[in-house]
Amino acid sequence: MLRSQCGLRSLFLGLIFMFGAGSCLAADEPAPAAPSQGAQEKPDYLAIIDGQKIPIGDYVSALRRGMKQRFYHGNVPDEERRKYFKEVADEMIERFLLIREAKRRGIEPDMPAVEAALARYEEQFKDNQEWAKVRADILPKIREKLIGDSLAMRLEEQVKSIDKPSESELRQFYEEHKDLFTTPERIKVSLILLRVDPAASAEVWQQAHKEAASIVERLNKGADFAELARIHSSDKSAKDGGDMGYVHSGMLGANAQKVLDIMEPGEISAPVVMLEGVSIFRLDDRIKAQLNPLEAVRERAEKLYLREKGNEAWDALRKDLRAKAKIVVNDLPWRPSEKAKAGVVEK
Repeated sequence: MLRSQCGLRSLFLGLIFMFGAGSCLAADEPAPAAPSQGAQEKPDYLAIIDGQKIPIGDYVSALRRGMKQRFYHGNVPDEERRKYFKEVADEMIERFLLIREAKRRGIEPDMPAVEAALARYEEQFKDNQEWAKVRADILPKIREKLIGDSLAMRLEEQVKSIDKPSESELRQFYEEHKDLFTTPERIKVSLILLRVDPAASAEVWQQAHKEAASIVERLNKGADFAELARIHSSDKSAKDGGDMGYVHSGMLGANAQKVLDIMEPGEISAPVVMLEGVSIFRLDDRIKAQLNPLEAVRERAEKLYLREKGNEAWDALRKDLRAKAKIVVNDLPWRPSEKAKAGVVEK
């Protein structure tokens, strides 16, 4: 019965980032390698932030859930494991800081959304007897997780809410990011593709190249490209006489692009070996890259400005919160134990 309860719990605790390790969790399966300070003494915290503890049980439980989701194949290299352990710890520390900052700013969680989410859990499992047994223990943890998520989300929304740029600010942004407002070069291309299986023998590839060279010779003597494309090409453009229309730079692959970059409109390429086979290109037109004037892209420029400045403000806050906090991190798997026996102070 205990294991069946734990099986049900995992459906809900998988949604919870921070929760206390209970008896069911301990009975379910061994936790991943956790911090230790000696054979007898076990730490009771992941970190102490300005005197407040993040319990080690929360960390171990988060590791267990994450390990199942990310490393489902089972075998995890030590270096990758240590990197993941640190990633989870950093996320938990940052989450603590963000929620605390949201509360300091007087931000309130979206309680209607929290209650609606809880109601969905209740509705989904209302007829499950095991849920009835664990509900009183699980529901407060889910509520706490949802409230924390809401606070962090509302803080992010507030921080990223940037004032619209002035004309000078927008123009400066435009000038510094001209690549974002430039229509890339486009080329109009016609193609004859002699398809070859990538696993085919060298002899088959040589034969296709020989056939392509023969077609190029006929084209250079005045043969109609569209007609030969309909007869010989295996590309879907064959029905249109090989006409691929306008494409952006790089869409046809590296080998093709190298050839097309040095061609002039009207020219026919030599045979080009590609993954799909041997190709012959005709460059029909080239429209060079063009910077769009600010007036034509003003709305997009404003959106990009707000997004960039909002992200910058959010990143700055996260760094600032961590820099100003006194964080003592316990002996963790990626930290040299000799430095962590008494806890390592980050700041």
